[in-house]
Amino acid sequence: MKRLLLILIFTLSFQSWTKADDIKDFEIEGISVGQSLLEYTLPGEIESIKSKWQYPNDNFIIYKIDKVIDLKKFDFLSVTVKKNDNKYIIQSVSGGIDYKNLNDCFEIKNEIKIMIESIFKPDGMDEKEYMPNDDKTGKSKIYGTQYYLKPFPSVESITINCAHMSKESNINRALKLIVASEDYANFLINDAYK
Repeated sequence: MKRLLLILIFTLSFQSWTKADDIKDFEIEGISVGQSLLEYTLPGEIESIKSKWQYPNDNFIIYKIDKVIDLKKFDFLSVTVKKNDNKYIIQSVSGGIDYKNLNDCFEIKNEIKIMIESIFKPDGMDEKEYMPNDDKTGKSKIYGTQYYLKPFPSVESITINCAHMSKESNINRALKLIVASEDYANFLINDAYK
């Protein structure tokens, strides 16, 4: 039942949009790339929503924005901001929905793909299956779809992943929807784990 409700919510929430021209037009829980984190929290509260998990290279900082807003569609939500950006401009938005059954994740993922393709004319798309970095058991798999919104070499993207984590990993299984600016995507590819 929850699965059908989520599909209906996604369908209705995306249908109101017309064709988008820019990644900033795509919102997750009302938040988009290019907004300021200060629109949702006070400067003195920002440190309290900083995620405990950060990349080894700390040029971008992850914030758990779900600590200061009420979520309607997702189980968790985070944003990233460039380190030392006193305007706290959001460079990525990442929402997640926990799941148990992989087919449920695939069904929601396919609905989101349809909605993205009705909103954007992507310049390219990749479908990949790969092993996640954060599971050392080797038993987990990510089923990913990535939409590139500008011509190569741009890596600005919207990504939908079914992170099917093994029970041994002790990491929740989740569908993740990620909107990433060019700067953040380049950071992930080239520097995040250095």
